Amino acid sequence: MSLAVVTLAFLCGFVMDFVWTMCVDAVTCKRPVAAANMSAVLYLCTIVSTVLIVEKCFAAVAAYVVGGWIGTYIATDRRI
Repeated sequence: MSLAVVTLAFLCGFVMDFVWTMCVDAVTCKRPVAAANMSAVLYLCTIVSTVLIVEKCFAAVAAYVVGGWIGTYIATDRRI
């Protein structure tokens, strides 16, 4: 396991949850192009994170979870 793998997992978790929150907002506000674009990013993050998990890199899984938590928090924080 390398620092690059853990960093990539963290970034995937962060981006995926951030984009998921924005995607839900775009769907709710009926902005189809934005929602479709964000959906494509979600699929990309899912593929990358799945590869990391299949490689049995448990530190990457932990980094993914932490990144996801932070991404959702930032996307929903009303002060931003």
